[in-house]
Amino acid sequence: MDWKPILILFIVGLPIGSFLNVVIWRLPRRENVVFPPSHCPLCNSNIRPYDNIPVISYILLGGKCRYCGAKISLRYPVVELTTAILFAIAWPLTGSALSWNLVAAIIFTGIGVAITGIDIQHRIIPDELSMSGLVVGLILAPLRAGSLMSLLWAFAAALGGAILLYIIRVVGGVIFKKEAMGWGDIKLIAMIGAFVGLTNVPLVLFLASFLGMLGGFIAMASSKKAREERLIPFGPFLIAAGLLAFYFGNYLVDWYLSRILAS
Repeated sequence: MDWKPILILFIVGLPIGSFLNVVIWRLPRRENVVFPPSHCPLCNSNIRPYDNIPVISYILLGGKCRYCGAKISLRYPVVELTTAILFAIAWPLTGSALSWNLVAAIIFTGIGVAITGIDIQHRIIPDELSMSGLVVGLILAPLRAGSLMSLLWAFAAALGGAILLYIIRVVGGVIFKKEAMGWGDIKLIAMIGAFVGLTNVPLVLFLASFLGMLGGFIAMASSKKAREERLIPFGPFLIAAGLLAFYFGNYLVDWYLSRILAS
């Protein structure tokens, strides 16, 4: 295996992860994600380029602002490293070649990381991310498949996912007497559907539900706040399930269908 593209994507992923940290911080606050330059939210001092090197600067600064000593959230290096790793593995998982599938994987990953960080912290999924991601997913569909018909199938996947999750929202509301699913999640599954395709949408919902149930148990077992609020953001689990379906969905669906037909 040629490791150069993997290393390049990893290196590229680090500064993009740094930018995604800016998006995670500013977008929910309705701030411009480009201007002003990066600065400490406590003392407002501009962060110098040598203090803004992904991961390395966090380590050298001991996780604190150089000027006021305020603690820098561990989220920053985690997002940078996660983005870099996900970018790197996109190369072998999409066929180890420059392709529209690789482009789709990179874009899906970047938007997914930003949505995950925002949903965990603020319990919201900004339309700016999910709806722009939906548009990009639809545009890339025929480029990835080499057929204009793929645009219709991608649209059907987006619409089908949104309808399925809306039904879950309605049924859950009746059963639990409260909102079981946010509109942000419904828009998010539409975006994911455009990237993963119609046959993989049910798989995404199944995997997200399983991961969400597992994550919910862990969160409530380890956090008093989670036990009291009983509110676990579903977006991160939809993103994780979406990435799994993007890379392995066809194999998993084929395996499942072969087991059903063989029984």
